[in-house]
Amino acid sequence: MGPAAAKRLPGRPRSDAVRAAVLEAAGRLLEEAGFARLTMEGIAARAGVGKATLYRWWPSKGAVAMEAFLAAVSPRLAFPRTDSAVADITTQMLRLAAAYRSLPGRLVCECIALGQADPEVRQAFLDGYMTPRREAAKEVLRRGVAAGEIRADVELDIMVDALYGPLFHRMLLGHLPLDDTFVRDVAGLVFAGLAPGRADAAERP
Repeated sequence: MGPAAAKRLPGRPRSDAVRAAVLEAAGRLLEEAGFARLTMEGIAARAGVGKATLYRWWPSKGAVAMEAFLAAVSPRLAFPRTDSAVADITTQMLRLAAAYRSLPGRLVCECIALGQADPEVRQAFLDGYMTPRREAAKEVLRRGVAAGEIRADVELDIMVDALYGPLFHRMLLGHLPLDDTFVRDVAGLVFAGLAPGRADAAERP
């Protein structure tokens, strides 16, 4: 449902309809102008609501922008669930790289850049995007440990950084392509080192 449809509702619009209109408006403005030029006034005007309505649900433009961004991209970033956690992580990495090669990647880069000077933007990005994504990845890695696919002696946060850090590196710098071959090579290299028995082998002379 778009903003115009939300305005045509009889009587006072339902909260879920207004919220959907706000997120749609914020998402379109992000596509058109980027995060830096996004304003609460612009979101309110596009959605046909008052600024007070926005501030009832979101403390800042960073918060509403992050929710709008996630509403748009979350289906593309979801983890599959098969019998192999390693395969699930690899598939999700490929999905993530595909998203980062398009508009979502530009918006993520913009949020990271702006967050260096704006603590509010940085916190919104961490709370709304990074932390939930990392927790979802760690949950899949725990499945891999429980199933015996992955060593249990490696810190989960280190595993996540080793798998996803290279993707961020290429997305941010653009020095080399963030293509499927690269993603599969990263996943293969990391998971080879995480295979059960690798720790013992590394310790032997």
